Amino acid sequence: MYIGTLITMVMGILGWFLITQQTSFHMREVRGFGEVLVEQLAHSASEPLLADDQFNLQGLVSRQTQNNNVVGAAIVPSEKPWVISGNVPHQLPTTDELTPMIWSWRDEDNRRYPAITFFSPIHFRDVIAGHAVITLDRAFLDRNQKRTIRIISFATIGLILIAAILSYVLSKRLSRPITLLAQAGHQPEAGMLISQGDEDRKDEIGQVYAHFERMSAGMLEKRQVEDALSRYVSPVVADKILSNLSQPRLANQEMEGSVLFCDIVGFTQLSEDLPADEVASLLNLYLGAIADAAHRCRGVVDKFIGDSAMILFGVPEADNEHGQQAVRCAWLIQALVRHINKQRRQEGKEPIMLRIGINSGVMLAGNIGIPDRLEYTVVGDSVNLASRLCGAAPADGIMMSETTAEFPGVKEMVELHRQPELKIRGKKNRVSPSIAGTPSREFGQWLMRTMAYILNKHPG
Repeated sequence: MYIGTLITMVMGILGWFLITQQTSFHMREVRGFGEVLVEQLAHSASEPLLADDQFNLQGLVSRQTQNNNVVGAAIVPSEKPWVISGNVPHQLPTTDELTPMIWSWRDEDNRRYPAITFFSPIHFRDVIAGHAVITLDRAFLDRNQKRTIRIISFATIGLILIAAILSYVLSKRLSRPITLLAQAGHQPEAGMLISQGDEDRKDEIGQVYAHFERMSAGMLEKRQVEDALSRYVSPVVADKILSNLSQPRLANQEMEGSVLFCDIVGFTQLSEDLPADEVASLLNLYLGAIADAAHRCRGVVDKFIGDSAMILFGVPEADNEHGQQAVRCAWLIQALVRHINKQRRQEGKEPIMLRIGINSGVMLAGNIGIPDRLEYTVVGDSVNLASRLCGAAPADGIMMSETTAEFPGVKEMVELHRQPELKIRGKKNRVSPSIAGTPSREFGQWLMRTMAYILNKHPG
């Protein structure tokens, strides 16, 4: 059944494609013929039109209608009556492109005749003195098109019938082994193995079963390892490790990226006043929002440290927009936190505030630790500065370094409020941070759309 359906779909698409191409070919022929005629008429009419030679102009348009395929011609001066022979539209197109007009005209007996009209400006020394109009009979195009459609349709139907008969015969011979293989394909997903009777088959299907069982067991184990590994390290890092199991240690390299740190304001005191299970639930709620925001902004959650999170942009996958993505992520985190706080206030609970620090620059990305216990992360002065800015940021605020504030596109996203210079522990020179202000209209619309997507994905 599936083979017959597939063949029917392929033949139907092929027939539609041939009909479309043939129709397009006929239309190109008609357009080419009409454009040549109207351009010739425009060229011939330029001098008589300027000389106001009505006799010559009438002769030009009359000669055009002597062609069997031409049903009308006209010369349209800029500010004088039209010189017409045959059937033409009553007005020029309103657009400047003068595209061909497909229309129909009727005779005295109200019989309808399909037509297509072409237009061309009449130039004389870079001045448009008027327009030339040629109307072609479209009936011959319709006849050719209908004949082509009939031929291709009959051929397509015939091929579909032949294919249906052949697919029915083949399906009888192939359906049972294919059905068995399809069922075997679902067995590893359900945690079942191929039965002993099927495994002992001596034909090719039995060999396929044996290989399939071994392959499925390996794939199931690999999938379980991937799922477990991605829970403890970033999915991007996990993919890189699993893609080259012979060399699981990732290379150390300097990369250009951005780092975002965020933590909960006053979490230490909060954790003292709440039961342990409620603290854990609260952390999961806010850190889950942080993870959702990072995922939507091409960020990688490097680690959760208690009530804090460290998010990377442009590492380990290079990203030319890492600074913009970090600012987007920060705003999205704060927007999600405000939504959570709104629900907490409705429940009579205290809101939770986050502060965020961002810095962009060169950092060393690689393996930190001992051979038996490695962690893929980033280190360097850029990372330390982002952490310090997070500590200096106000509650519900986003503080970024001068490097991030000057990153291309950031100033167009949000207002930036320059802050007094700060003395950062561990740095000789003072830094000039900025606080993210009101988002731009375009960025605000993006925030609302992304918020709606995340909230619909995780209702409640």
